[in-house]
Amino acid sequence: MWKEGHPSHNENEYFVRRDAEWLKAQRALLDAKRAAKYETILCPRCGDKLTPKSFRDVIVEACGKCHGVWLDAGELAMLAHEPERELLRFAAELDGSRRAD
Repeated sequence: MWKEGHPSHNENEYFVRRDAEWLKAQRALLDAKRAAKYETILCPRCGDKLTPKSFRDVIVEACGKCHGVWLDAGELAMLAHEPERELLRFAAELDGSRRAD
């Protein structure tokens, strides 16, 4: 059984600290991969560079030239649960319009 001050207490702290450091490194690696992805991704329609746009927890890729919006797997399903008014407002922002009302 675990008791404070015993060697197993220090061991538990070590593994918690090690796991936290590993998680931090994995998050940094994922952020770097995402950043590299956005540097090279091109619009399938016109070939212009796509720009990531965030709506809630979903990041879509938008083309400033042809105004295409591209979604990764599962993103459409995530957006389908959002209120229509909010989606229209986001669409207007992507299009460069002022209002979606």
